[in-house]
Amino acid sequence: MKRKDEPVTQTPLNRTEKAYKIAFQKGAISRINENTYNVKSQSGNGSSYVIISTARGGWKCTCPDSTYRHVDCKHIIAIQYSQELRREVETSIKTTVSEVKISGCKYCNSTDIKKDGIRHNKHGDIQIYNCKSCNRYFTINIGFEGMRATPQIITTAMQLYFSGESLRNVQKFIRLQGLNVSHVAVYKWIKKYVTLMQGYLDKIAPNVSDTWRTDELYLKVKGNTKYLYALMDDDTRFWIAHK
Repeated sequence: MKRKDEPVTQTPLNRTEKAYKIAFQKGAISRINENTYNVKSQSGNGSSYVIISTARGGWKCTCPDSTYRHVDCKHIIAIQYSQELRREVETSIKTTVSEVKISGCKYCNSTDIKKDGIRHNKHGDIQIYNCKSCNRYFTINIGFEGMRATPQIITTAMQLYFSGESLRNVQKFIRLQGLNVSHVAVYKWIKKYVTLMQGYLDKIAPNVSDTWRTDELYLKVKGNTKYLYALMDDDTRFWIAHK
């Protein structure tokens, strides 16, 4: 048994763990172009390393591990993490919400409308329409009116959060796409749309099966023992009741 005054030793991180830490560190990686990256040194001396894609599909770094030992250093592995996360987020954004199709003006219902420019902001682009009948301009954002971010970004953030990612990790995923949002903004999106969805869910009568699953457990909340009982439909996973 260790004495109270005995120093605690920490197990050093391996190369992969160090790379993962770099990939999620704000400002550690700068993307110059598709084949060139700049990674700050973790020694804290202000220096950085350049990582370049080779003709054979690999990577070379200017750090000693890559230059002299010819191994994939932590900086190269961090770049590979970053690229993989970027591809995952791009896929999520493309598949979460499809383009909204409109048939008429939101003000006068005229079908004599046309696309008339794009509204640009730091969160993304939103299509602007012009009605030839009433000469008014409008955007279609169904449920996302007044939001600076696009429906694709907001729904992707919610999808990542409800898949188990933390607010700060969701923020990092979105920032990989060049969209500068705070974790507080992500929280506000989730709070707003969960509240809106709850109003619809309360009116839904679920078509549950005749097989239900139930479980119970005791847990502590701020030191107090609480009893939790839950009932769930086996087919739809609809949460029927809890207490």
